[in-house]
Amino acid sequence: MKLIDFIGEDVVIDNLQSTDKESVIREMVDLLKDLNKISENDVDDVMEALIKREKVGSTGIGKGVAVPHTKHKSITKITGAFGRSLKGVEFDSLDGEPVHLFFLLLSPNDSTDVHLAALERISSVIRNPDFRNFVKNAANKSEMVEILKEVDEVKA
Repeated sequence: MKLIDFIGEDVVIDNLQSTDKESVIREMVDLLKDLNKISENDVDDVMEALIKREKVGSTGIGKGVAVPHTKHKSITKITGAFGRSLKGVEFDSLDGEPVHLFFLLLSPNDSTDVHLAALERISSVIRNPDFRNFVKNAANKSEMVEILKEVDEVKA
């Protein structure tokens, strides 16, 4: 599974403006809504599901990365967004460090295998310190997209 299969080029945000956990998630969900990947009528419910997941345990996994994710009845095809905060956001991360890179993942309720495969793909990519450094220091959105495509070519 390739990242770019569920995180399209149009859902990469090179400079998230939000400064707290819920606002970052909202900013990414709003982009998915604006691109018609989520219905406007489902935004609040999707947000509620993502925040509920965060209350179970932070998806701030450390090393400056968070992977907010959930399954939802309104989602028909796995979709996601990728964002970068230049300033960093307090996200209750496991290592206590601010988060700069965010992978948001939304899956259909009945897609356990695909959901887990996408999470595993994200996990394998973010374990690479070069990936984290290159994306964190990318000049713009285009460079970030190129890095995502390159990492997909290394191990698809």
